[in-house]
Amino acid sequence: MGELTQVITPALVDAVLEGSGRVQSRVRKLPSRVVVYFVLAMALFTGYGYRGVWACLVAGPGVPDLAPSAAALRQARRRVGSAPLVALFDEVKGTVASEHARGSWWRGLRTVAWDGTGLQVPDSPENRAECGSGRGQYGLGGFPLFRLTALVECGTRALIDVVAGPWTQSEKDQCMVLCRALRPGMLLLADRGSKGVPLVCAAAATGAHLLWRTSVDRLPPVLHQLPDGTYLSMATSQNERARLARWTRHRRGVPPQAQGLALRVIEATVTVRADDGRIRSSEIRLVTTLLDHRTYPAAELVELYHERWQAETAFLGLKVTLKGSDRVLRSQSLDGVRQELFGLLVVYQAARQIAGRAGQSNDVDPDRISLTVTLRTARLTVVNASGTTVPGPGSPSMPRITQAVLDPRELAPEHRRLRILPRRVKRPISTFAYNATRKDDPMHQVTIKIVIELPVNLPRRPA
Repeated sequence: MGELTQVITPALVDAVLEGSGRVQSRVRKLPSRVVVYFVLAMALFTGYGYRGVWACLVAGPGVPDLAPSAAALRQARRRVGSAPLVALFDEVKGTVASEHARGSWWRGLRTVAWDGTGLQVPDSPENRAECGSGRGQYGLGGFPLFRLTALVECGTRALIDVVAGPWTQSEKDQCMVLCRALRPGMLLLADRGSKGVPLVCAAAATGAHLLWRTSVDRLPPVLHQLPDGTYLSMATSQNERARLARWTRHRRGVPPQAQGLALRVIEATVTVRADDGRIRSSEIRLVTTLLDHRTYPAAELVELYHERWQAETAFLGLKVTLKGSDRVLRSQSLDGVRQELFGLLVVYQAARQIAGRAGQSNDVDPDRISLTVTLRTARLTVVNASGTTVPGPGSPSMPRITQAVLDPRELAPEHRRLRILPRRVKRPISTFAYNATRKDDPMHQVTIKIVIELPVNLPRRPA
């Protein structure tokens, strides 16, 4: 696997094979370790067939080419199964940023985010029966879907943990499982899809802090107003929330006793002004377990919430940069889908680890390092099989992939301008060309203004 082997070592692959009981019982031309590396090579070279992937894997000088058939490689995949790839991802997953890494911390808290996405799998009878399909405005989707929910480290976009299963599993249920990866000292960012008192309480019980966006339709009870315009509330059951709401309207007697989680609510108006003069405003409501308004200012929390999009960027890197936007997973069975998916996750995580470590050792924000350059260089090292290091300028030796990702011409700007790009339908259902008569708004530079709003259901002050 070229320079990715510095993360996915042969000893590690042998250990997961032994732990999952998938070591070959007799001498084979395709031993289990080779099959695992072949599945990982499938993740790097997604546009190739089995024989093409094998050709890339053995293209280097001195590598014996056994020339197995596509049928032999397919049978070897089935023999190994998905268990070693799942165990291999369990070994490489986790945080990458150190305590002093740039872009991964906010006021001593490691910023993480979770979100869910779907991956298209082949429309075989087994996949259709086990996975199910998504439903949109035009009915059922054309392919079965596999749901993936991931906990992402915002600074490096590395995968801390994932839960994968058929589309019939809800994102909320998968997030409940992901709580196992939360730790004290983390600040978890989540969108409006993460809702429900049980999920909020389960995430907070891990010791991690929360910064979640909630719907503006439901008004939480205002228990205590803070000087910065935020207020304290509680996440409770529906009956107890109704009793608290009644008390806040009248303020008579002692506040009712309620069991739940104390939250601080931030209501803000975000105004975006484009360079062409257009203005757009929207109201957002955030809830957080960071109750001290002096230590954790509300304006900074609203601005920090934008980091939640790093989870979306991680999915972009996994599904578009690595897999390819027009590619459907090739496996016809559910176990094959899991094997192929976790092969993608292992390669993605290895690339993020290498990029993150390269950035930290050279005091470069990992957010500036291109995943495209990392994967492109990784593919070249697989095909060339030229070793793991090349001479560096003025230094003893530097890995080729590290040298490529730290090239100043490949790094993103240190300070990026704020820009917006309206969403467009890239894959319309119509077989005709994209309607060019529609107004295509170009990308615009913008300025953003955040104003903390007072809650509309303020408690009545005594006369």
